[in-house]
Amino acid sequence: MIRTFLDKIYQIELPIPFPLKTTNVYLIDESPRTLVDAGIKTDASFETITKSLDDLGFSISSIERILVTHGHIDHYGQAQKISSLSGAPIYIHPKEYGRIRSIIHSFGSLKSILLRNGVPETLVNQAIHFMESAQKMTDPLHEAFFLEDGEPISFASMTWRTIHCPGHSPGLICFYWPEKKALFTGDHLLKEITPNPVLYVPDNNAPLRYPGLGEYLSSLKKIDRLDVDLLLPGHGEEVYDSKGLIQKITRHHQERMDYVYSFLSQREKTPYEIAMDLFPGVPPFEIFLGVSEAVGHLEILKEEGKVRVEERQGKDYYSLVA
Repeated sequence: MIRTFLDKIYQIELPIPFPLKTTNVYLIDESPRTLVDAGIKTDASFETITKSLDDLGFSISSIERILVTHGHIDHYGQAQKISSLSGAPIYIHPKEYGRIRSIIHSFGSLKSILLRNGVPETLVNQAIHFMESAQKMTDPLHEAFFLEDGEPISFASMTWRTIHCPGHSPGLICFYWPEKKALFTGDHLLKEITPNPVLYVPDNNAPLRYPGLGEYLSSLKKIDRLDVDLLLPGHGEEVYDSKGLIQKITRHHQERMDYVYSFLSQREKTPYEIAMDLFPGVPPFEIFLGVSEAVGHLEILKEEGKVRVEERQGKDYYSLVA
């Protein structure tokens, strides 16, 4: 499906083999003709974008620039293929480029983190296997140009601004068109889904900490300070009430934090046990997301002095502070 916004922005829905079903990419018909995100690398996705561009009177070769909001495979998976066919340069935040380039080598570290957070080894191996298999649906980026927070993105008659919004991913960037009060949000803000701040550990991290959720909530405040009338997300429908959506997501996380705190009133627990309290029956390939959610809230509660963590026999156990 193709939809048009602000005369020159075309939203194209591409299929993805995950529960969300589709991801949005955006073609901006202004020199240099720009694609925001690129979709996953599957035959169905490439056929859909090729046909959609043809229906609009364009082609893959007419794309002159690719902007990637973040390094998840449903957003950058076929960016390299489109770049190779069109010659369009790829722009991305340096943290995302680094994660994409090192993803295969990081699975060992991720396995250690999941085990430390109490995930049974059998489930860890299943989750890692799923992630490794998913890499078949993406091409690594050979070369990319970097966009930092605040950098301008110039077109013939307009200039956007790069907004770094870590949380869902460490280097996620949104693209802001001030004159039209429009914001391309990637997965930072979605109408019907609360984005999951993923589990990651910063480089050279000592002591061990997981900043994803805290960064995400700070990034929400950053967007709340912008003058925005239209949100164009990476999944689902557009949003016309950014402040209302931000308030809704903020309330959701506060309620979720209260749940996590109440679960610990029974006894000390690992983040995996908390994740099972929050998401009973979650399939193995979503274990990573469930633990990410639990750890994010536990980290904030720990920073607030409400819970403490103790490492025993290679696992972290959280309990309430008396």
